[in-house]
Amino acid sequence: MNIKNSKILKVSAMAAVLSIGLLSGGYTLVNKDITLVVRGQESEISTLKSNVKDILKEQNVKYDDNDIISVPLDQKVSNGDKIEVIDVTESTLKENKEVPFEVNIVEDSELLKGKTEVDTEGKSGKNELIYKVTYHNGKQVDKQFVKEVVATEPVDKVIKKGTKVEVQVASSRGENIRNTTTVNKTQSVSSSNRKHMSVVATAYTGHGITSTGTKPKWGTIAVDPSVIPYGTKVYIPQFGKTFIAEDCGGAIKGNKIDIYMNDESTVKNWGRKTIDIYIVK
Repeated sequence: MNIKNSKILKVSAMAAVLSIGLLSGGYTLVNKDITLVVRGQESEISTLKSNVKDILKEQNVKYDDNDIISVPLDQKVSNGDKIEVIDVTESTLKENKEVPFEVNIVEDSELLKGKTEVDTEGKSGKNELIYKVTYHNGKQVDKQFVKEVVATEPVDKVIKKGTKVEVQVASSRGENIRNTTTVNKTQSVSSSNRKHMSVVATAYTGHGITSTGTKPKWGTIAVDPSVIPYGTKVYIPQFGKTFIAEDCGGAIKGNKIDIYMNDESTVKNWGRKTIDIYIVK
């Protein structure tokens, strides 16, 4: 064998040793061909490293605890294995949500029936919806709702609805005097058959039985029977209506009356007033 052929054989032998492995400290280091995918970029590498962590370090691949690595870091690798590193990032996303206002209608005894007025203009509110968004290699893969935060409270729209009704009350001269009340029914009483009184009027409600055994209703009043006898018809211009004295109460003494009304809200709105009444003969 000549010198030239001898050198070729030596080089081939060395290459064969490298491709199979190296002896180091009594251990055989085997060269492995690995497929490495980092953030979506795939490459083929050859390495003498034995586990995933050492290979990533050798290839200068950066990762953190949020990232996904397809195989455990301490796992031994074999020729032909594939290692994939997925970059995982999270961010907070805020979205605005409009909160509609409500419309409240309130009765107004100072406004004529059939009329309405806007007391307060409505305004929509605004809330923030907060989400946690997860990305793999820069692509969104998940979106989770976290919480809803009130940014601006809505302002309800308030509309006043009139309940006051114009009624005609006959005067002592036979003339018509326009008066405004909060009832829907108009009555008139001639001055020739009525006795005038000024009384303190409060209101009450409930579903009991009156002192005369009747069921109280709109049109029932409670009186001091020594002043206004039971069964007396009493005209109240404030309502343009004739009431009947059917009830009494322990606190009703002298020129005082209680007017039965249909609900607590009306009772509270009435309060206590000094009004004119007329005893109908």
